[in-house]
Amino acid sequence: MNIIDDGALIPELVGEGEAWRLVSSVFLHSGFLHLALNMLSLYFLGSFVENVFGRGRYLAVYLLSGLSGGIAYLYFGGFDTPAVGASGAIFGLLGGILGYALRRGTFSWQNPMIRQLLILLAINLWIGLSIPNVSNTAHMGGLAGGFIFGYLVAPSVQSRKAVRALTPVLIVLGVEALLLGMWILGFRF
Repeated sequence: MNIIDDGALIPELVGEGEAWRLVSSVFLHSGFLHLALNMLSLYFLGSFVENVFGRGRYLAVYLLSGLSGGIAYLYFGGFDTPAVGASGAIFGLLGGILGYALRRGTFSWQNPMIRQLLILLAINLWIGLSIPNVSNTAHMGGLAGGFIFGYLVAPSVQSRKAVRALTPVLIVLGVEALLLGMWILGFRF
């Protein structure tokens, strides 16, 4: 076994109690090109998201989106194929901005930033469908988790109150814990 096998998201092993793989797999990559492309995306999109959400909320949306991508993979991905990579979390950053914009009333094709992000999303989904062994399931799960977080966090971005800032984190984490628990217990869609 190698480090990828030791930390990859393998649904069978998650079902046997190794739920930590949902987190470790986000920090592993299948090669230099995979890592380089994810880090380039993270650099550009992550810098923007951190400026909008702040450092703590940026970390929260990244980690929660990575978890959402992993949970989507458990439900809808290839059960026998290991998964690694940060792209589910990166798609979640994109989803976070889109959810935030929708809640703030700035989500419009006329908004150049939103238009660029939607085009970027379409291109990346097309790329994911064009390349073998890319999990669009994890991408869409991360996007959905980030979108929900961004939508929930929008009213509290300027707030310094810890409880108000933590509420979106607890809601998304609670839903993720519920979905993971259901999957482990065999309740699957």
